[in-house]
Amino acid sequence: MSAGSSLPYRLRPNKAVDRELFLSLLMRLAPALSLDKYHYVGLGGPFLEDFRLVHARLGLERMTCVETEGEVHKRQLFNRPVGSIECVHKTLEDYLDGHDFEVPAIVWFDYTEPKGITTQIERFARTIGTVPLGSVLRVTLNANPASLGKPDPSELSVEIDGEASGDRAAKPTIQEWRLARFKERLGALFPSGMTAEGMSFKTYGPSLLRALKLAVEKEALSFRDRRVVWALGTHYADGQAMVTAALVVCAASDAALEPLVKGWEFYSTPDAPHRLDLPALSTLERLTMESNDDVRAKMAFDLPKSDMGEDPIAIFKKFYRIYPHFSRVEL
Repeated sequence: MSAGSSLPYRLRPNKAVDRELFLSLLMRLAPALSLDKYHYVGLGGPFLEDFRLVHARLGLERMTCVETEGEVHKRQLFNRPVGSIECVHKTLEDYLDGHDFEVPAIVWFDYTEPKGITTQIERFARTIGTVPLGSVLRVTLNANPASLGKPDPSELSVEIDGEASGDRAAKPTIQEWRLARFKERLGALFPSGMTAEGMSFKTYGPSLLRALKLAVEKEALSFRDRRVVWALGTHYADGQAMVTAALVVCAASDAALEPLVKGWEFYSTPDAPHRLDLPALSTLERLTMESNDDVRAKMAFDLPKSDMGEDPIAIFKKFYRIYPHFSRVEL
C-alpha cells in the first residue's frame, strides 16, 4: 500500500467521487444479480472505509480485506467496522491464486504503485476467466506519465507553442520518449495507432485504459461461456493521476445485463472514461452552484482549473449529487 492510499478522503475529493460512482454501479446491479450474496475482496487500507460502505449499501456479509504490510494489517484487525470482515495478511494475487470462489465475487484490484503496470493489467485480464459468472471486477491503475522514467534533458528536443528547438529532427520530445518507453513496457498489449499525444498528463490515463481493454478482450476470446460488459471508466487526479475501470463477467447468452448497465446514468467505458476534475468549494459556493442555473453570473468570478483542464462548473453539475461533503463532528 502506498503512502498516498492512507490519506483521508476529505483530502481526495475526486477519489471520493470515484468511489461513489462504483457504489452507485453496484446499487444498480444489486437487484438483478443479488449482490448481497456475493463475496467482496479488496484492499481496505488501515480504516476499511470501502468495506463499511459496501456492507451498509448492499448488505454483504462475506468480505475479505487483503493487505501485504504487517502494521497496516494489524490496524485493520483493530479498526474493522464489521465483525464478518476477514483480514488476510498476504498479496491479493496470492489470495486469489489460493482461493476457489463458491459464489460470484466483487474484486477490486487497487494498484496504486506504477511499477509492474504490464503485470497488473495482465493479472486483471486473466481474472475474468477464473471468477464465477456474474462477478464484478474493478481495477485502479497509476496514470502518472512521469512513472515511465525521466530522461536526461540533453536527450530531448523542446517544443513550445508550436515552435521547436533546432535539434528537433535528431532528438525526441518528452512525449515521444515516453511513448517509446510505454511500448517497451507493454509489448504485445501496446494499442495500435497510439501516438505521442497520448503521453501527456491529461491523456496518459486514457492510453492506459486502451491497453487494459485490449488485454481483457484478448483474454475473453479464450472463453465461450462468458463475455465482459464494461460498466465504468474514470480518470482523476488528487495530486497523483489514476484511472479505474469496472466490468461484469456475464454468461455469453445473457441479453439482459448489458441494457441494464447502459441505462445507468453514469455508464462509461475505457474508451470514454469520466474525467473527474471537481473543484474545491466552500459550503456557500457549493450551495450557490446547486441552486442556480446561471452560476457564472451569480458568483461573478471564475473557479480555477486544475491540470486536467476541465470546466469546474460543468463537472460539478454532472456529479453534484455525489460531491463529497465533510464536516467536523465532536465525539
